[in-house]
Amino acid sequence: MKTIALKEKTFELIKDLKNKSRKNSFDELVMDLILKEKGIKDSMFGSLKNKTKGFTSKERKEIWRDRDI
Repeated sequence: MKTIALKEKTFELIKDLKNKSRKNSFDELVMDLILKEKGIKDSMFGSLKNKTKGFTSKERKEIWRDRDI
């Protein structure tokens, strides 16, 4: 973990943005801002992780079998 120095006004603005965007941490807010600036979509970073159930072995076999065509 690293520490960065911010002027008081910058800190107040970023704190307000964090609250308005309902982010859980400053790290989450900064990461979101960076990804938006770079044009990187959440899906590239596993945005559905822990939000969907995993596939069973049977389901995986079904999916990959379709690829053999």
